[in-house]
Amino acid sequence: MNENSPLASPTAELPVDFTAFFQQEQKAFLKYAAQRLRDRRDAEDAVLEAGRRMYAKWERILAHPNPPAMAHTILHGVIIDFYRRAVRNSRMLTYADPPDRPDSSQVMDLGAYEALDLALEELEAAAPQQAASVRLYYLVGLSYDQIAEFLGTSKGSAKASACLGLQRLRDIMLKDSGEDE
Repeated sequence: MNENSPLASPTAELPVDFTAFFQQEQKAFLKYAAQRLRDRRDAEDAVLEAGRRMYAKWERILAHPNPPAMAHTILHGVIIDFYRRAVRNSRMLTYADPPDRPDSSQVMDLGAYEALDLALEELEAAAPQQAASVRLYYLVGLSYDQIAEFLGTSKGSAKASACLGLQRLRDIMLKDSGEDE
């Protein structure tokens, strides 16, 4: 890959020591995981699991043309697998040992996000990169440069994806609410 390519990210900016890298990126990883999982404890668990996997693959991450994108891909995979694992584990519980139920305040808090979550799921099914760009820019607060690194695209592509994704998200939410422009 050409070193001037928008997909090439110099590894010189990436700390060679995994601990330094993880401390530097942990806050962004946690914001992204919390936005996707909606529970701080689940997000922390997912980030720790992703960190474990990143540590195991640290040499491969450093050798990758875009190390931050590979790290983000690992985190994204952990988030996707998080609830799959929870469902498998819940099948092992006996009826005598019921799972903890959320209290009513937690359910009420999640209700405020329902319309946005459903619209983001619909956008993700139609345009995954746009959905990821919207999540990372508007909900997590990353810069376009950081989004470009995470998604393995150029800064211009990240801007365009976020803009187009926001427009599509708005259209989806207006359609679902029954309002016209």
